[in-house]
Amino acid sequence: MAVATITLESDNGDSIVISDSLDDIYVRDDFIVLDTNPDGMYDTGFTVRTQSGAFEPGGRAVGEEVPIRNPILPFWLTPETRARFQKLWGTPYHLRKVKCTWNGPSGPRHLFLKLAKEIKYTTEDGFDVDIDKIYHAVVSANAYNPMYEGAEDVAEWVNPGNFTVYNAGSTGTYKLGYAGEPTGDIPVDASIATIQAALEALPSLGAGNVTVSGTSKQFTVLTPVTHPGMLTVDGAGLAPLAFSITLGALSFTITIGGETTAPISFLPSATTLRQALEQLSSIGTGGVSVTGTFFGYVLSFTSGPLAGFLTALFTGKTTTVAPVIRVVANPNTSWFEVWNPTDQDEWLEWALDPAVSWQFPDFSFGQERKWQRPVGADAARMIVTPQLTQKLSVMSDPFMDTYLNADLSNAAGLFNGVEPIYPVPPYTGTEDEPILMPVVCQGPSGAKVTLRQRRFWSAESGLEA
Repeated sequence: MAVATITLESDNGDSIVISDSLDDIYVRDDFIVLDTNPDGMYDTGFTVRTQSGAFEPGGRAVGEEVPIRNPILPFWLTPETRARFQKLWGTPYHLRKVKCTWNGPSGPRHLFLKLAKEIKYTTEDGFDVDIDKIYHAVVSANAYNPMYEGAEDVAEWVNPGNFTVYNAGSTGTYKLGYAGEPTGDIPVDASIATIQAALEALPSLGAGNVTVSGTSKQFTVLTPVTHPGMLTVDGAGLAPLAFSITLGALSFTITIGGETTAPISFLPSATTLRQALEQLSSIGTGGVSVTGTFFGYVLSFTSGPLAGFLTALFTGKTTTVAPVIRVVANPNTSWFEVWNPTDQDEWLEWALDPAVSWQFPDFSFGQERKWQRPVGADAARMIVTPQLTQKLSVMSDPFMDTYLNADLSNAAGLFNGVEPIYPVPPYTGTEDEPILMPVVCQGPSGAKVTLRQRRFWSAESGLEA
């Protein structure tokens, strides 16, 4: 029969094997050995306590049944090792956190323990320790997480640079920047080769580490994860693109980049205005969307010289587009393998580097009814972050602080009450056939996301699916 190796590791830095299949454990100088018949070392029983939360479905203060383990661990030790054993656990007001690890057929699983009461030292058959040369020590402990934690699985992904520059300028020059380093002046109508050469001249990139494609008015810049940085643009040297409104007796016209629409009646519908703009050759069908507002209209351009820009149109006013050049970080998607082979819920943990935005998954796995949601409504739920200026930790476990910045400040206020709510249920997916979950990043090259899967079991061995 396989025998687990059991190890105690104290937060004072000491570590010792207390049970092993090796015979020499009973003759070593560091003799601290687990008794052959411990009560609560294997399949430790538990009691149940109810914890209540104030933010439950329907506003009711209901309870969560939480198991509590109080293992009783007996040991044999010698007078020479008693002091070391006591230091391993600590003393009142200086109690140590002790990691107890079982490493057997199911792999390593551990509990974190602290003393629940003073260690009880006795000698065999009541004889004096100077005669017996051996102590019997009984430890009553509390498990600070009642479930046995298995090996942690960590996966990372680094965002490559993927940027689009929208150039609505008509004359002049602009500058691109990467990782804080600006290029020289680039003509407004520069070729793709010229733009790429200007970026490759930057020390933060270098030849062969950037790819530029598209046209002078709309081009995409790709950079590798090995050269982290954010693409920026300075359009101060560009002349603004003319965007004007001319009023007539019963109508008005719009001029964009030298092209003028047919007369448009006052107070047109959003559809009428869109159709008039689509007649311009620089815009074309589908090149603009128009949304009516209380004060006028919002125009969103998808092609032509204004592609990628938004502008407000107020009837009877003349305006220009500003800025005339801008850069957008395009979304990149990575897929993480997730599986839960345990008999307990798994709560995912994310770490997100600064970026314009991240999207990370909170899939329901069919658990919507707990939150009074329609079945399937959150099957592909994604949470979108605001712009992050420092690293963010996301803990989906409801008993943890969900959003924590690198400076340890609470970032929950940035999410307007949106929280991850779904665990990965027991026995979901396998290592060979995991669930694929996406993460989307809009941000600099080099922005990293880390997924930690901490897996807990209700016993120190077995229970695999």
